[in-house]
Amino acid sequence: MKLAPWQKTVADDPSRFKVVVAGRRAGKTFLSIREICYRAREPNKTIFYITSSYRAARMIVWKPLKQRLLDLRWVSKVNESNLEITLKNGSVIALKGADDGGQKLRGISLSYVVIDEAAQCQLEDLWGEVLRPALADQQGGALFISTPMGKANMLYDLWLDAQDNENWMTYSITTLEAGFVSQEEIDQARTEMNDKQFRQEFLATWEDAAHRVAWNFDRDKHIRSAPITANKETILIGMDFNIQPLVCAIFVADNKEDLYQIDEIVINESHTQEMAEEIKTRYPNKKIVVFPDPSGSRRQTSSGGKSDHIILENAGFQVLAPRKHDPVKDRINTFNSRLLTANGETHLFFDKRCKYTIECLDKHVFKVGTQIPAKDGVNDYSHMFDAASYAVSYLMKLRKQAQPVKPQRWTVR
Repeated sequence: MKLAPWQKTVADDPSRFKVVVAGRRAGKTFLSIREICYRAREPNKTIFYITSSYRAARMIVWKPLKQRLLDLRWVSKVNESNLEITLKNGSVIALKGADDGGQKLRGISLSYVVIDEAAQCQLEDLWGEVLRPALADQQGGALFISTPMGKANMLYDLWLDAQDNENWMTYSITTLEAGFVSQEEIDQARTEMNDKQFRQEFLATWEDAAHRVAWNFDRDKHIRSAPITANKETILIGMDFNIQPLVCAIFVADNKEDLYQIDEIVINESHTQEMAEEIKTRYPNKKIVVFPDPSGSRRQTSSGGKSDHIILENAGFQVLAPRKHDPVKDRINTFNSRLLTANGETHLFFDKRCKYTIECLDKHVFKVGTQIPAKDGVNDYSHMFDAASYAVSYLMKLRKQAQPVKPQRWTVR
């Protein structure tokens, strides 16, 4: 199969796992077919093509894949109902849908897999629980290929992780670079789409989630290690009391203005006493100041009648919290003002090790059409934001600058 230059670059790469994001009409399906055929040339291989649904698999790739294999005279048997092709060398190619996160695919052994339009698949379950184990015994490879669908998508997390892992490679190709769509057509599309849509669909860029709660967060600006001048003898901790999960955002201060989150703690099915013990284990002989959820001052019957705040104080921590919750809007505004001030200054940073915090900042959004932070969804990203913002809002409250009023004198004429 004759490949475009970008397709050949990807195909020739020996990396076991490849993540490719490309603009629309860039030739993603053609590359997928090539990779499937190339792997199937060896005998007795089992190769899956997976996309968002069984119906989509039939519509996108079944006809051109089948025709290509028939042209090569490799086909022994075609099963139209199961979308499965058996080759003369004993290899089997099957098309599958990821409708249920791939749960029906459990128990298989795979030689290779293509996940097409991967951004539309439930990758967390499909890859971690089903496909990666299925490739283990044959040491099979995988191609993730898709148009991106924003930073809130699991494919974005996979893309970032791939850049730090051996045997993984990432590629990004715009529609124009791919060479199948003219400049004139792309220019016309630009006039008919909003800017964010155009960048995502044609330039293959990772766009921020719409209506993010931490709207000023920028990975390029805010992911930074604490300097050696930071005060690491005093540990500042924002804490959100929750059972699933109980979380802490751990900061140090560099001066009166700058905060650096250096660590995070996430414990599922836990309680405050267990969290206190974990903090003491990680930071022995340090002064610990906790800025918790104000609701923790209430008595908790599950804690022997002790409130969460009392448990933390008994652990030797200093506890600082307002008597009642600040307005959520004020806490969010304070957090964003530390990310980026009106003067363009940045005073809040996060170590790259704080992966869950960074994910939450990227993905925690407001409910559609409101200024209410989304909570209690399938993936609830609110807890770590709440923990971090309790500390930030207490330490760096927004204060209105009062304008001095010139005294006036009244005289009687």
